[in-house]
Amino acid sequence: MNYVRISLLSSFAICLTLYSQPASAQIKNRFAIGAEYKIRATDRASQEDYAHAKLGPGLLWRFGHGHEGWGFHWGLNWYAVQIDRPIGGQATELGELKIRPFMAGYGYTYSVTRRLNVTADALGGYALGSIGLSSTAIEAYRSRQGAQAVNAKSTNTIVLKPEIGTWYDLNRKIGVNLNFGYMMARPDIIVNSTAGTERRKVRADQFIIKGGIVYSIR
Repeated sequence: MNYVRISLLSSFAICLTLYSQPASAQIKNRFAIGAEYKIRATDRASQEDYAHAKLGPGLLWRFGHGHEGWGFHWGLNWYAVQIDRPIGGQATELGELKIRPFMAGYGYTYSVTRRLNVTADALGGYALGSIGLSSTAIEAYRSRQGAQAVNAKSTNTIVLKPEIGTWYDLNRKIGVNLNFGYMMARPDIIVNSTAGTERRKVRADQFIIKGGIVYSIR
């Protein structure tokens, strides 16, 4: 199902690019806002933990038009993954791990045409981590391990994200974006209970595809 949605999203972006009518670009616009759709594919977190992929819409904005050459870039890219973990020998939904990175980096923008820009960059920074245990996990610790009280927390972590993105101006007001990136984040999840303490590093990496459209308001 994920591959079907990826294909549809890619086809939509290509069609917008190929069939748009000739028009001037968003060069003079200073701020544009719109919406995007994200597809996040995750790998197995470890030999025992598993992080699920997520899909969903989000806000998209654009400051200025960008210029060809080297420059600084920044990003937030906050996201969440659902973690499964064996509890008492049975795979169980542990809870939702939230990663809130603050990143900056450097990259190069190439102007293919007056309306089409391609940017490749690498972002790095620090992410705040948190996790909330699911009711299923709490009940599993109680019934399978005899824990009377249980709680969990996530450590903060260093993050890194190489990415490549394109902006195509359909006209003076509307721009289309397509972005491919890989987020690397490896926090520890610590579960404390009356049965003991468990600490495991989670590979919360994600391959992220985003496609969206913005409308210039300034």
